[in-house]
Amino acid sequence: MNRPVIPAPLKTTRRRTRKTARRATGAPAPAAPRPRAAPEAAASDRPLLTWVLVTDDNGRTRPEARWV
Repeated sequence: MNRPVIPAPLKTTRRRTRKTARRATGAPAPAAPRPRAAPEAAASDRPLLTWVLVTDDNGRTRPEARWV
C-alpha cells in the first residue's frame, strides 16, 4: 500500500533563545555581580585564617594554616 504524503510546512519557525525572548518582553537584563571586598578591608572582631607555604628542615614545602 502507498502511504499518504504529508506536505511540508510552508514556513519554518525559529526558536527564540532566552536572550531574545527577554529583549522582546522588555524585562530588564540581570545585574552584573559585584566584586567582593578584600579580606583586609573587612573589619572583623574575629581573627582571619590564612594559608602560607612553609619549608621544613628537609626542604619540603607544605601548606600551613595560620591565624592573623
